[in-house]
Amino acid sequence: MNPTIIYYFTGTGNSLAVARKIAEDTNAELIGIPAALKNPRPIPKGASVGIVYPLYAGGLPGIVVRFLKSISLADAGYVFFVATEGGRMGAPTSQISRLAKAAGHELNASWWIQMPDNYIPLSAPPAVPEQKKMFEDAKNKAAAIAQAVNNRQEHKEGMCFSGKLMGLAYGPFIKSLPASDKKFTVSANCTKCGICVSVCPADNIRLHEHGKHEWLHQCEGCLACLHYCPEEAINIGKKTELRPRYRHPKSAVSDMKQQKGD
Repeated sequence: MNPTIIYYFTGTGNSLAVARKIAEDTNAELIGIPAALKNPRPIPKGASVGIVYPLYAGGLPGIVVRFLKSISLADAGYVFFVATEGGRMGAPTSQISRLAKAAGHELNASWWIQMPDNYIPLSAPPAVPEQKKMFEDAKNKAAAIAQAVNNRQEHKEGMCFSGKLMGLAYGPFIKSLPASDKKFTVSANCTKCGICVSVCPADNIRLHEHGKHEWLHQCEGCLACLHYCPEEAINIGKKTELRPRYRHPKSAVSDMKQQKGD
């Protein structure tokens, strides 16, 4: 039987939760994309390969694009992508089709799953009852996706009209992310615990002996540092000071470290 490998990228645990459910139902190996970039290995012959990721402005996160450009999918037997998103825009099928083909294999399937929105510079996360409904719906859809993956079904979900409009902002948004950490601030609530350093998938934060944070301008925009800070000391402007943090209830600091291979 051909193996299944699922690569994932997550900032708050949404994509990890979906990847875990699909992996559970397909007996797949789970590998964090940051870890895979550090320690690349070839795809086994005939393997089913999945990429689970959060939607960024109607497209793929920069780290996922770099990962796809770094690997060969030529030996894969089946390639699928699953986007998690706070809205209902769909999956960027045209972009992932191009990237999969360039990596050596045609895209076989793509899906999207709605999860709680976590980009708090724009809006607050949904209320807990709404989150629980999303988790249940996501679990059911992930189970259906797993069945389709087991059967190697062809299936492609594209973008809706609003998703296509959002895609117009994708290029400038992705280009702006590495230096977006210039807007981050750290309040006096900071206890210098170092959690922000350990959860950052881009290794973008240094905490010096005197307690000063240094941002290295290679930010991925996932906001893991902001959401996992136990003191809510990290902010982006004034709006985030007033908004609750979010992370998937089954996601822990140890999961974020494992994603990096730490």
